Amino acid sequence: MGENKTPSQRKIYKMKNIKIRNIEEIIPIEWNPYTGETIVVKTIIRGGKKIQETAFYEDKVKAVPQGNAYIIGNGPSRKNFDLTLLKDSGQTYGCNALYRDFTPNYLFMVDSKISKGIIDDQVYKKCICYAPSLEVNRYPEKLHLIPNNPHWASGQQALWTACVHGHKNLYLLGFDFREYGENKLNNIYQGTDYYGERKSDLVFEAWLKQFRTLIKQRPYCNFTVVHDNPPEYLNHLQTGTDLKNTRSMNYKEFTKKVLNQ
Repeated sequence: MGENKTPSQRKIYKMKNIKIRNIEEIIPIEWNPYTGETIVVKTIIRGGKKIQETAFYEDKVKAVPQGNAYIIGNGPSRKNFDLTLLKDSGQTYGCNALYRDFTPNYLFMVDSKISKGIIDDQVYKKCICYAPSLEVNRYPEKLHLIPNNPHWASGQQALWTACVHGHKNLYLLGFDFREYGENKLNNIYQGTDYYGERKSDLVFEAWLKQFRTLIKQRPYCNFTVVHDNPPEYLNHLQTGTDLKNTRSMNYKEFTKKVLNQ
């Protein structure tokens, strides 16, 4: 995984946004193997001044991409699909309560309550679990640091990290980017621990923006949204210049052409 370098010599590639005449331009990220990063581990107020203690966290996962990357969201559009079909042709990335029904290769969380549940259920013994630095410091040796954390939602963190791992072909399942309203299934796990009821009828613009940002940051990656009835906004993922790196596909086509089932 690249040359051995001291922490000061390692170049960290982070999200870069610049504004030109009040228009935000997103700069592509050059891919390099992730080796670790320096994070704040403790903040102390002393004499009216904020003092931060930092430490270098070496990457212990050392992920190597194998086959496709399957990113599993918890939207209802995937509820009738057998996730076990994914394991023979790639690596699986999931988030939050997915582990209750399916163990992915990599699991992501950003909320402290779901993090505690994952720790209590000892999910870290079954797969690699990623979380923000606050949770990693709370549960050392059990959780791994989300690399160069962009501070996105957990599903987009999974997408982000699959790109950091070096995957070039990414398939999104259960990414609906919305809720469907009262008395409808809005999330596979709605009404269960850490989720509660879901009654709104919203398109999550922030989640869509994060995905659209990643599309531009990683123009050398191909993103396919798997959905049997994609809403109109999923046909407009490209904004500005069309990079030709997004498409949609229904589950029948995905199962036949990608999974060879």
